[in-house]
Amino acid sequence: MTSQFHKDLIQQYKTTCNKLKKIQRVLFKQFAPNVTEVADEFGSLASSFNSSFLPEYAALCYMGQAKCEKLIGNEATEVDALLRAARTFRVAHEKQTRIGGNNISGDNLEGAFRCYTQALSRLQEDSVIKAAIIRELREVNPNVEITSNFVSPCHRIWDLEQSAEESIRSKDYVAAFEKLTEIYDDVTERRCEDLYEQVLRRVEISRLLLLCLLQLPPSVRYDHKFIERYSAIDGVSGQSQPQDSGNLSEELFFLLQSLVVSCQAKDIESLISVRDQLCHSAELGDSQQVLLKELVTKYSK
Repeated sequence: MTSQFHKDLIQQYKTTCNKLKKIQRVLFKQFAPNVTEVADEFGSLASSFNSSFLPEYAALCYMGQAKCEKLIGNEATEVDALLRAARTFRVAHEKQTRIGGNNISGDNLEGAFRCYTQALSRLQEDSVIKAAIIRELREVNPNVEITSNFVSPCHRIWDLEQSAEESIRSKDYVAAFEKLTEIYDDVTERRCEDLYEQVLRRVEISRLLLLCLLQLPPSVRYDHKFIERYSAIDGVSGQSQPQDSGNLSEELFFLLQSLVVSCQAKDIESLISVRDQLCHSAELGDSQQVLLKELVTKYSK
């Protein structure tokens, strides 16, 4: 049943492609059929192929849609369709990688590269969209020689975060901490914390884990009040004192506070217990989970 359904979808795709070919031929004779209907057909087919887990065909449909939008003269929707095609080609490549083992062709990545470059060719001036496309293109081909002069706080933050992630992967924790601190300083100095709540949340967690991992001496310049928020101890009960959780949920803040206190007391059992709870937190990203494991390894020695 499913196989026949896929065959029917592919036949519909071929039929729609033939409609586009007819349109391209008759346009030369100054007679244009309803190109919008064909574009809509491609869009609908793309959704059906995506639902049927056939991203490679969905990407081809988005390319067909882009060609229709170009004939109509809708540059913005043409670029959007090309980007959908590029991203769907990448999904197809990931699918092929998962199920194909070593027998993987580069056709889908080539398709993504072609769609990205076509989208860029339709943009006349530097813009946030062009800069974002170049970033995605470099994920497909890191050596591509295309640059953008567009600069914004968002893009600078993105660059610093990516650089910090790379520093963490190479275990250059001092460099990672400095780059994340630069993000924090930049946002707070411009007093636009409300616009970057998620960024500040990520940065705060990572900086805290890095500080615990680095065990920086007091002579090293950093915001002491930052880590002191997580290390306040009630001298009578020996329990962490409640603090303002800021950008973090109360549960996560309490766990991080327990983590800091465990590190300072070098209480390995408590540290491992907190680590086990934090490992299940959806608020920690992959690099933060790596730092957490490194932290336990360091203090277990």
